Amino acid sequence: MVALFLMSFAELKEQVAQLPAQERQELAAFLAGLEEESNQELQAQVDRRMKAMDSGRKITMEQFERLHQERELNK
Repeated sequence: MVALFLMSFAELKEQVAQLPAQERQELAAFLAGLEEESNQELQAQVDRRMKAMDSGRKITMEQFERLHQERELNK
């Protein structure tokens, strides 16, 4: 049986503050790794979009504004 409980951010911070220094360092490294992974995914997405734009796949500001207005109306 798996026990699942929710903890507020404040409670989580309290629990982390009680961890031994080594475990806090491991947690910090884990969180930094998650951030790095997220940044790499974002950079890959930006790179793909820049390549698409470089190959001619882009729109003017007027086209963008029109598309934005159309989407806002369809919400």
